[in-house]
Amino acid sequence: MSTPIPEMRGPLLDAAFLRRLERLAIAVRRAQAGRAKGERQSRRKGGSVEFADYRDYVQGDDLRHLDWSLYARLDETYIKLFHEQEELTIHLIVDTSRSMAFGNPPKLLTAAQIAAALGYIALCSYDRVAIEGVGGVTQRLAPCRGKASARRLLAFMNDLEADGETHLEAALRSYVLRTRARGVAVLVSDLFDEAGFEAAVKRMQAPGMQGCVVHVLAREELEPDVSGDLRLLDSETGAHTDISASPALLARYRRNVQAFRDNARATCVARGVPYVFATNDAPVDRVVLDAMRRAGIVR
Repeated sequence: MSTPIPEMRGPLLDAAFLRRLERLAIAVRRAQAGRAKGERQSRRKGGSVEFADYRDYVQGDDLRHLDWSLYARLDETYIKLFHEQEELTIHLIVDTSRSMAFGNPPKLLTAAQIAAALGYIALCSYDRVAIEGVGGVTQRLAPCRGKASARRLLAFMNDLEADGETHLEAALRSYVLRTRARGVAVLVSDLFDEAGFEAAVKRMQAPGMQGCVVHVLAREELEPDVSGDLRLLDSETGAHTDISASPALLARYRRNVQAFRDNARATCVARGVPYVFATNDAPVDRVVLDAMRRAGIVR
């Protein structure tokens, strides 16, 4: 049974925060090939209006790009090169498995807010945005572009539901094979996957793709307030474990959670993938404006 994001008293992202997001852009470390010319400057040389450099003329070059004034002065033939403005695609992959329904507020709500903020930044920069919720049932928003698409993006994020088991590597493999658009892929997930998340991170490094990971855990998962004899139930598989929540067991649990976080960060760093950690109770503006800036995801 799926679990929708709970009804909110206000919008997914408030208007004041959206105005601050309009001054940001998704950071790109290398040039990406887009399908259409957009607002982002590429390191490729093309035919737009911003001058970049000169190179020697060779037979077959378009004479319209010859610098005739330079030829008249120096009697040398040089071709003018220009920066090309091109479009970037931001791929937002949100984990919508049942474990994301855990927490107060649920992790899925935090993940949706973070992904919505990144999508809004991209739309305001006139980048293309594609979104997919990966869980029991794939929830997909067709690629959109321009600030006028913001209402549709926010509505989609607000309607995400948590259901099914986590299969991150399979979901990322399917997504990469289906989409031809290059760009920046952002995975927002708790990374709870019995098969491990490492292969999923590798999938985000497909040719032309730059990966980023936003790791979301609930405060209740970091600091469980439990005691006595308990039965723990896996929300995705239904498997259960009986425990006695002693101080020693809780201390060992906290060490294991920290090791899990450290491994996630180390895996991403080793592959050159920006990593950001966020809790379900963290203010989304601090995650985006501070942590993501430090990680080089936004600028």
